[in-house]
Amino acid sequence: MFNQFQAELYQRLQDFELDDPTQEFGFIRHLMKNHGWTEHYAHKAIAEYKKFAFLTVVADHQVVPSDAVDQVWHAHVLLTQSYWEEFCPLILGKKLHHHPARGGKTERAEFHNLYLQTIASYQQYFGIPPQDIWSPPDIRFGKELKMQRISTIDNWIAPKQLPQLNSTLIEFSLILSLFIFFTLFFANAVLASQVVNSSYNNLHHKIILISVIFSGLLHFVVRTPGRQEQKPLLNIYQVAYLGGGRNRAVELAIARLVYLGYLLPNVQNRTFAIAKKVNTELNKLEQKIMEEVKRTPEFKKLKTDSIPQTSFLKISLRQHKLLVDEVWSTALVTIEIAMVFCCSMIFSFGVFPFATTLISYTYLRHLTVDLKTRWGDRVLKDIRRSHNSFDPIQRFALYGESALSGGALDDLKQIYKAQQEADTGGCGCGC
Repeated sequence: MFNQFQAELYQRLQDFELDDPTQEFGFIRHLMKNHGWTEHYAHKAIAEYKKFAFLTVVADHQVVPSDAVDQVWHAHVLLTQSYWEEFCPLILGKKLHHHPARGGKTERAEFHNLYLQTIASYQQYFGIPPQDIWSPPDIRFGKELKMQRISTIDNWIAPKQLPQLNSTLIEFSLILSLFIFFTLFFANAVLASQVVNSSYNNLHHKIILISVIFSGLLHFVVRTPGRQEQKPLLNIYQVAYLGGGRNRAVELAIARLVYLGYLLPNVQNRTFAIAKKVNTELNKLEQKIMEEVKRTPEFKKLKTDSIPQTSFLKISLRQHKLLVDEVWSTALVTIEIAMVFCCSMIFSFGVFPFATTLISYTYLRHLTVDLKTRWGDRVLKDIRRSHNSFDPIQRFALYGESALSGGALDDLKQIYKAQQEADTGGCGCGC
């Protein structure tokens, strides 16, 4: 609810026009041209800019804009007469300066916290912000900071990431492509065997063809059920295990302990120190990790030694039919490994080494004993769609280390980077 002052301020903002309809190339067209926005998105970004301006007046803290809002703000500041002679004195009743960031760890953490405060203030007055305008913190202070203007006339633009496809569709496509590939290969083998009169080769390729089709169909069948009557209510650690396996669950516990101030990261040594004693707010896995830190404070070993503590999560997810039963999952992995090995042995002496490598990589990349059912995929997709994107712990549970951003988790992010550098032969010191 707005008080009278806030209601009047908000109404002035709504009545203020940034776009001049008499101009052929007005403010809206400027945003669309410079940023590749649609007209609908440009109007939406301007509406959110006005809400941001409202918060700069009524909030009791410094307000940090989203990237899209910041772009509208930049464009508005360049209209010096509109901004300084009309908008600030007549609409806001104050000067609203745009200060460039100075950079550095301290300011990064400060802006991260202020952004979260801004989101909290936004929710107080306007409800949940639209995510296509207000990005989660890890994106706001991650990839959005690396955006650049680029000429579409001189450069081709292609995404580095391919769009996410439905897992069932992927399975069906894989089975179909394998069927077609091995059918053609079998036909070629039959012709070759007729030339050299080799019935052994003919039988050999028949067995391989049947094995591949059987493996693909088995992979589809064992991932039942595809749907249940009621969706389970999962805790944050079950979500982490479902999204990224046992490693993700352990890493989430470490991240949460850092976030709550129980562990202090040392980037230089990639270790953790205990900052405060365990209390009742910690769950079983977090308490085990706190005990483990006393013996093995080193990041990599701490993760490895803590993995056995996640077995209860796997059991609970299988009870909800979100993970494939262990017997079927193990059998499937064994069959697929054997199939890939046999195909590789045969094709390595034939004319399809590239195809062999591609098929082997595709299969082995997806082999895991903790295989999700199709129902598990549905539940995880729904959680990703409805989670609180401004909660760093929920983001970490769903997306892992890529969701680490600023604040208390900034040092942990640097430890991940230092560990990756050490594992790949880099400097290993977070430099």
